[in-house]
Amino acid sequence: MSKKKKRPHGHYCKICGEHKANEKFSGKGHAAHICKACSRLSAAEKAAAMDMNRLMDFPMRRLTDSEKKWLKAKMHDQCPEVADTAREVFNVCFPHAERNAMKKQFVINTLSFEVHTEVYDGYGDMEMADCRFTIDRKSRVLTMTDFQAEDGEQSVTLEGGQMAKLLRYIVHTLEIFMWEQDYCLKPDEDDYFTAVLFDEDLYGDDLEESGEDMPTEPEGRPSWRAQVEYSNHTVQDISSYEDYLPERPEELYLSLLEYFEPEDEEF
Repeated sequence: MSKKKKRPHGHYCKICGEHKANEKFSGKGHAAHICKACSRLSAAEKAAAMDMNRLMDFPMRRLTDSEKKWLKAKMHDQCPEVADTAREVFNVCFPHAERNAMKKQFVINTLSFEVHTEVYDGYGDMEMADCRFTIDRKSRVLTMTDFQAEDGEQSVTLEGGQMAKLLRYIVHTLEIFMWEQDYCLKPDEDDYFTAVLFDEDLYGDDLEESGEDMPTEPEGRPSWRAQVEYSNHTVQDISSYEDYLPERPEELYLSLLEYFEPEDEEF
């Protein structure tokens, strides 16, 4: 036979969430499940304490509509501690919520995507890519420029639905607006791309005394670069000098390339 689970000693306080000895409760407090210490709190303090207890024990599972509604409301609670904790819990329960909300803000007007490195083709073989794709939402024109070909520029005009589908795919599926963060392309304060590093007032004398050369940017073209202008006037310009294409930039390259591959002839 399985052992019965022992009940905790004392009485439970719904405000502080603790089990305390019976003498810690008054007669009315015992019936209301509020200990003597918590009974001295103001109504706002009691409400905040109960909210914090519920947030600390919030279920990490698929939430019901009522639970989700309550959690969203607490994210705007007047108590800063409750609001901050509610936001933390919400981010744990819905890790992609912030990105999904951002996707609604980004509609691509123009895009320029360059690739200058080896990539895998559709058959799994390596090939050298040296090209640039440009997209213009207004004209619905997609252009590919192959820098290795004599007549290397080709253009196709997409139907309205095709262009909208392609641009949604780039934002909603490939999440291009997050590439700078996802692939650590944003220079930090220790990176030699940072403008402060070239401040002669801070570093000029030290470098001259040490005999060291000033850091320089990598030579040549980046392995890939994406420049995007969105309808909300946000501009994105990111590039990488790593000699490979990450997963999502590679997916974008292969997706755009398909528009210029010859169709198989039927015999």
